[in-house]
Amino acid sequence: MASGFTRQETIALTGISSGRLSYLDRTELVVPEKFGNPQHPKVVYKWQQILEIKTIESLRQKLSLQEIRKVLLFLQLRNYEYSFFKHRLVFVNSQLYLIEDMQDFGLMVLETSGKNQGQVVINEIGAIGDVITELAREAEKHHVLDFDKRTGIVLKG
Repeated sequence: MASGFTRQETIALTGISSGRLSYLDRTELVVPEKFGNPQHPKVVYKWQQILEIKTIESLRQKLSLQEIRKVLLFLQLRNYEYSFFKHRLVFVNSQLYLIEDMQDFGLMVLETSGKNQGQVVINEIGAIGDVITELAREAEKHHVLDFDKRTGIVLKG
């Protein structure tokens, strides 16, 4: 059996309902590994999937599903590299940007708007690293054993 988090641990960590978790599986947005009896399988979520679920839930009120998929793809293409989590993600005219320096962001917005193009639509997502901090808090609160070992993430207390 693969290592990861059980369905109950996933619910405790992410704060998501069982029904919503089933929806994410049915729509193939986040599909866990399944073992054993096909009618009642044992379900295991990888750390990256926990990040995806928490990211989806934290962005649901701010972004469309299409934009959320772009954020997830961004994280997947970068192999969930932790260094990206400390920077901010921003949509400018439906294009996703990683902002390492706010001065660069200002220049990028000016460049995107161009001369006489009109208004630019900016939707700041914020630092995705906040999701990891929330997950660590929930792991401690719900006594999820070996959270740091299973995730490979060590947070300063």
